[in-house]
Amino acid sequence: VPVHKRLGDKVSAGTHNQDGALLVEVRQVLAESALGKIIRLVEDAQASKAPIARTADRVIPWFVAVTLSLATFSLIYWWLTLNLDTAIMAATAVLIVTCPCAFGLATPMAIAVASGVAARWGVLVKNGAVLEQLSNTTHVLFDKTGTLTKGEMSVVAHQRWTDRVDDTRLWSVVALLESRSSHALAKALKAFASPLGHDAPGMEGFLSLSGRGVQAQIEGQLWQAGSVGWMQAQGMPFLPESEIWLAEQAHQGATSVCVSCDGVLVATIALADSLRDDAVEVVAALQARGIQVSMITGDRAAVAAVFAQQLGGISVTADVLPEDKEAVVRALQGDGCVVVFVGDGINDAPALVRADVGIALGSGTEVSVDSAEVVLLNNQLASVLNTIKLSTITLRTIRQNIAMSLLYNLIMVPLAVSAKLTPLMAAIGMPLSSLLVIGNAARIKSKTNRK
Repeated sequence: VPVHKRLGDKVSAGTHNQDGALLVEVRQVLAESALGKIIRLVEDAQASKAPIARTADRVIPWFVAVTLSLATFSLIYWWLTLNLDTAIMAATAVLIVTCPCAFGLATPMAIAVASGVAARWGVLVKNGAVLEQLSNTTHVLFDKTGTLTKGEMSVVAHQRWTDRVDDTRLWSVVALLESRSSHALAKALKAFASPLGHDAPGMEGFLSLSGRGVQAQIEGQLWQAGSVGWMQAQGMPFLPESEIWLAEQAHQGATSVCVSCDGVLVATIALADSLRDDAVEVVAALQARGIQVSMITGDRAAVAAVFAQQLGGISVTADVLPEDKEAVVRALQGDGCVVVFVGDGINDAPALVRADVGIALGSGTEVSVDSAEVVLLNNQLASVLNTIKLSTITLRTIRQNIAMSLLYNLIMVPLAVSAKLTPLMAAIGMPLSSLLVIGNAARIKSKTNRK
């Protein structure tokens, strides 16, 4: 919501001035500005973030060492026991049958298939290793504005207070008045009113008053649409019922616009940001999986509390700065939580980098998209839940692949060491194990379709 600024107020670099001209004095250099602090937080978080070790990567070095030891043992044993030919055949069979192709494919094949599935969903997974972390998620932290909410104002309630004007006439005038204003609220009002009204006659003397509202002469009547404070400053009388209505909307975090005709209050309209269509469902589904969900925002506590209640009473941290978001993530990690942060703005960049997995909406800023490891190109919150489900399936598949590789080697290696397996038989068996791993990884697609 645009904020009215007066002489002596502070303005932040990067904000937009909608009306009039400003003469500003630079008080801080980049390193000391809000943007500079965000950049520093992002760099610090990136430097301190440790890479995720994959399961296969931890196993392969030991596996190779054991393989070479067994081949050496077979060579020496059969050379001393029988002859050099048998020793060479046995050692070669061990090396071929234990070629770690299945181990090498266990992780990348599963991640490749999973990344392809995610891409079809409109989810970009920049680093396949994050799927391992996602499967261990214990806490999902959502930014509010633009993430849980649509990030745009819309009409949430309205009330007409006089019978002198019918609804069609009211919305026709509102659409006409707001058609010449560039204010964010004006755009929302016009979008709501236009389908409900009809073509209104032209207006004269249109005037846009910054921070107050708009007014114009329409068919000889002075129509005004603006803030409650503007109407009160003009001495316009308010009915007790209208005052109660306005107080209720303010308590719920909505912004109210009053519409008057010749000094008489005609209607009041409440506008507010609204939750994304799938927000409630996604939060409930995450909680059903045993994942703790909370919201963090720089918005006012009263407004944040309303949305938190709509989401099932999740915990909320409000009135926070960018560095506070990053600090909250760090505190949760200090308590042993595996934190997924979902955001879309520049202010979210430090938290996105600090989190175990950062998820950004594709409609967000370039900074947030660059800072995240997962990008929701489809801008659907349901993809957060689906990606976590996909990560669980992927990690399970990786473990299955490693288990199958180990089982294959437990059966084939003793045969090779005991000289009962020829190099030719080993050469046939080794790719079969790799094909088995590839086939199991390919099943991720069918598993996610069933989910």
